[in-house]
Amino acid sequence: MAHPAPDLLALLALGEDADQSLLDHVSSCRPCTDEVHALQQVVAVGQSLGPQDRISAPHPRVWQRIASDVNDGRVIPLPGAVVLRERPVVPPAAPAPVPLGGVGEETRRSGEASEDRGHEDRARGAGRPRRRWFVPALAAAVALVAGLAGFGLRGVLDPAPDVVGVTQLNALPRFPGANGTATVEEDPDGQRTLVVSMEMPATAVADGRLEVWMTDSRATDMVPMGMMTGLSGRFPVPAGMSLEGHPIVDVSLEPTDDADPAHSSVSVLRGRLKL
Repeated sequence: MAHPAPDLLALLALGEDADQSLLDHVSSCRPCTDEVHALQQVVAVGQSLGPQDRISAPHPRVWQRIASDVNDGRVIPLPGAVVLRERPVVPPAAPAPVPLGGVGEETRRSGEASEDRGHEDRARGAGRPRRRWFVPALAAAVALVAGLAGFGLRGVLDPAPDVVGVTQLNALPRFPGANGTATVEEDPDGQRTLVVSMEMPATAVADGRLEVWMTDSRATDMVPMGMMTGLSGRFPVPAGMSLEGHPIVDVSLEPTDDADPAHSSVSVLRGRLKL
């Protein structure tokens, strides 16, 4: 049997009934078992949410990193919000076991117990609203995690570096409609990285290679950072270079066969970092 679809693993993590072939596969497949355990942690966190939790959009760099992986580096609008807790999330010390024993006596007893609890709830009256939205919403969240896992979501959600500089890149008159963003990230070890992403209109004529530069305000000390790969790129910032002294990010158009390492004097985008 091939690996089950992510949505089937998500439903299994939610405790939904599953056919025996799926249960047999998961019980004998370590990657699938690990995936279900990870999704059960998501379920446990979702079930623990309460009134003290608030909704907040993620930092833009999180979505930019996702977009860079799945959308060829083109930044697209932020798709909604995520839960940001006022208190730390503490997942279970050990994940609940995957129900691999099949559907039998234990399932029947569980159903009877659920029915008994339903009678008790009705006897007490409808004193509080029933959260009928919770299971489908949680299923959607778990399915989203499962679906994005193939794109390296775990790496995306690792502690992100600090953003120490950001700017909007504006088009020069020769390239109307072009735009982009540039950020400088700094990881816990102090390594800084210039991250550039841009868009070009379909009608733009740009015959050559795109090169990224950092320079002072008068363009007298231009430091070449590297060539763009498509319309995006990540470039290490030299350890001794001052961002305050080189706050201008410039994207130039260099001739394809150009052997001159100097700036071509043809800038496509330019912006000043806000530090």
